Amino acid sequence: MDVTALRDRLERDRDDTERTLGSIRERLQLAQIESGGELSLADQHPADAATETESRELDMTQRRMLEARLRRIGDALGRIDRGTYGRCVVCGERIPDERLEALPDTAYCVKDARHEERT
Repeated sequence: MDVTALRDRLERDRDDTERTLGSIRERLQLAQIESGGELSLADQHPADAATETESRELDMTQRRMLEARLRRIGDALGRIDRGTYGRCVVCGERIPDERLEALPDTAYCVKDARHEERT
C-alpha cells in the first residue's frame, strides 16, 4: 500500500469537498426570501416556493454529508500521521489494500463496518 499516494488523494478529496461545501454554505447564507428573487414567499407561486424550499433542504442535507466526509478525511489523515492508518479502529486488524483504495477514508475493516452501519 502506497500511503503517500493515499495521503495525496485524501488531501485532494478534502480540498474538493471544502470547495463544494463553501459553495453550499454561501447559498445557504442567503435568506430564502432573497434567493428566490421575490419580495416575499407569499408573492411566489406555491410551486416555485416549494421548489425553493426543496432546494434549500437538499443543500442542508448535502452540507451535513460533506461535513461528515471532511471529518472522516481529517481522521484518516490523522491516522496516517500517527502511523495507525490501514488498521481497523475497532479490532486493530489490517484493512485490505483493496478496501483502502476504494474508500481511503475508511476506519473500519469490512466486518466492523457492517457492525457500525447497524448501530
